[in-house]
Amino acid sequence: MSKPHIQEYFQTKFAGKTVSLLGFGREGKSSYRALRHFVPGLNLTISDSNPYCSEEFANEFGADPNVIFYCGDEYLNPLFQSDIIIKSPGISLKVLANSGIESRITSQTEIFLELFRDQVIGVTGTKGKSTTVSLLYTILKNADKNVLLGGNIGVPPLDFLDKINPETLVVFEMSSHQLENIRVSPKVAVLLNIFQEHLDHYKSYRDYQLAKYNIARWQKPGDVIIWNGKNELLRGLLSEFPIQSWQMVIHCHAGDQAGARCNHNHLIIDDGSGEICFENFCNRRKLPGEHNLTNILAACLAAYVKGIDPELIRKTTEMFEGLPHRLEFIGERNGARFYNDSISTIPESTIEALKTFPDVHTLLLGGFDRGVDYSLLVGYLRDHPVKKLLFIGKAGLRIATELLRPEGLSNAMIFQDFESAVKAAIDVTPVGTVCLLSPAAASYDMFKNFEHRGEKFRQMILEKDSPA
Repeated sequence: MSKPHIQEYFQTKFAGKTVSLLGFGREGKSSYRALRHFVPGLNLTISDSNPYCSEEFANEFGADPNVIFYCGDEYLNPLFQSDIIIKSPGISLKVLANSGIESRITSQTEIFLELFRDQVIGVTGTKGKSTTVSLLYTILKNADKNVLLGGNIGVPPLDFLDKINPETLVVFEMSSHQLENIRVSPKVAVLLNIFQEHLDHYKSYRDYQLAKYNIARWQKPGDVIIWNGKNELLRGLLSEFPIQSWQMVIHCHAGDQAGARCNHNHLIIDDGSGEICFENFCNRRKLPGEHNLTNILAACLAAYVKGIDPELIRKTTEMFEGLPHRLEFIGERNGARFYNDSISTIPESTIEALKTFPDVHTLLLGGFDRGVDYSLLVGYLRDHPVKKLLFIGKAGLRIATELLRPEGLSNAMIFQDFESAVKAAIDVTPVGTVCLLSPAAASYDMFKNFEHRGEKFRQMILEKDSPA
């Protein structure tokens, strides 16, 4: 879409309307810049629970006589008089429940898709999004495609408006928060999995599932959905809400489904008209684990759909190193190997990590308790005991309590703080075994995010003067 068409879109959609920006973090600021560029005289309200949002605005943007601020406790007040509300992803729709204004809510994601859906490869899933989009972006970049990477992985989509042209492909990592109120889907959608997560943000697990499914729900004939055939919940949603797009299945069955699968370490892509076989492709060292195989198959399928040479797909995937905090090898201490899997904030991903490393001796679990059901993890740990379990925070205490019933647990250690747990892990992990940080819980009780937690773990493991 040319720049004049972008201008026309913004003028048609927003000019003469009462527009509120709900949330003024990274995406809210990006929305402000776009609106000011394409609709310069537009009257705006900025609503944020931060009581100092007007001061922060002035420091970054200076004075703007066409902006009214609602900061702090009164931040929801102007929304009832707004024609359009551009909501930032981090704000829960629960605060607007039964308000009658949900139909007026849009988002950066929806705006960007209304402009460029045909150029977008959208990727979502409870886990695996960032690895998948990073690998896919690298494949497309190595194929000399004009490609941009953004969304939940770091760059708000409207920041791309001055960089995009008709040949550009956009690899868009989409969180449930970005998808929850959209009514348009990307031309190519990748749906990796759905597990219990973000239950503090949604009214129910069902609402979370439906938010994720929006990535495919509004697709058209000729679009493509790539989905994980091993995730029964996805299969159920596709049956309940049939879509018109062409389906390609990760872990497909030979002969009856288009998609990708591994067979005796060979990757096979079936596009419906024939098969391509990559020999010795699935024996991976840099991206270990069944969950990473799903991510690889998804990225390879999406690249194949976009016409990328299969041999280039193979070479790029073989060289791809993966991302930090995802089964990341930190180093050795006293002959023991330490792995950082701080990204694992749900039970299912911790189970996958344990399957990847059968010689785990020490496991660090717990953190912020968001009410996730831990019965699956508790059952797995009972069937596959780990010699030392180090529990942290309220989530760790709840997991420990469930494991302790009814017969008690002799290998448990419970800690109030993260640093004490890591020091103990260094002490109790013997030569030739693995210590794994895979918390199955969020980090917000002690850290800014999972990256902050993982960096602290790395720092402590690599410190020469920490206890040994």
